[in-house]
Amino acid sequence: MEDKIKIIEIDGVGFSFNANRAHERDGHVYCRQCGEQIDSEPLACLGSKKIIFSRNCRCDRETEAKRKEEEIANHIRRLKEECFATSRNLISYSFEKIIEPERQEVIIAKNFVKNFKELAKNNNGLIFHGNVGTGKTYLAACIANKIIEEYQIRVKMRNIPQIINDIEKRGFDIDKNEYYRLLCSVPLLILDDFGIERNTEYINEMVYQIINTRYEAKKPTIISTNIPLGVIMSGSNDIDKERIYSRIREMCIPVKIAGEDIRREIGKLKLNKTRELLLGER
Repeated sequence: MEDKIKIIEIDGVGFSFNANRAHERDGHVYCRQCGEQIDSEPLACLGSKKIIFSRNCRCDRETEAKRKEEEIANHIRRLKEECFATSRNLISYSFEKIIEPERQEVIIAKNFVKNFKELAKNNNGLIFHGNVGTGKTYLAACIANKIIEEYQIRVKMRNIPQIINDIEKRGFDIDKNEYYRLLCSVPLLILDDFGIERNTEYINEMVYQIINTRYEAKKPTIISTNIPLGVIMSGSNDIDKERIYSRIREMCIPVKIAGEDIRREIGKLKLNKTRELLLGER
């Protein structure tokens, strides 16, 4: 519908409005939908000249609030897609879906999110350690998703083989130092499955560069690993490994993940749901 502009005089001052959206009553202008007055009090402008501004009614405020909500939701969605660019399924992981939310490691993870700004100032990260399948990756992804939602900041979650693959795909076109800088500039970096990468001089140097860059930039890092904590905490005779471990010991607080095999539990839930669908069980 084409705008129908109308001008009326209020206290000797001209005020224009869209007659399709508002109407005049008792010398003022009101929104046709919510009924709120949209003309302001006359305000002094230059000398004795006055002006009347159009005020946002409830409809306008609600529309603007909805627009901002959608803008924030889209921003969060883009941040999560960037965070989990190599593992999109992790976008759905959340604390609300954890089977045993009272576990100590879950409480620690939630408190890490709650106190993230303070912890980040001191470059305090976490290292999740424990047996295969106990939920280290799941918990790290929950932290990533929640921090993105709460603080709307960039987070990246990668494992070393993914980083190596990314570098190798770019070949000679990549400046490795710039790549490390960009990777390590995010407010929170999560290195998942640390230790699954090949043990070569080239890869150890790459891992050290990433972790050391985070250390020098004083930015927190979360690491999940199947490497026994004692190996990392007691040091290594391998100089390349020890350079990495010494930085991790300074940067990350150890958190043992001692739950049951979470993949097995999730598998049971999926199986039960599938049985209901296929067999009509209620």
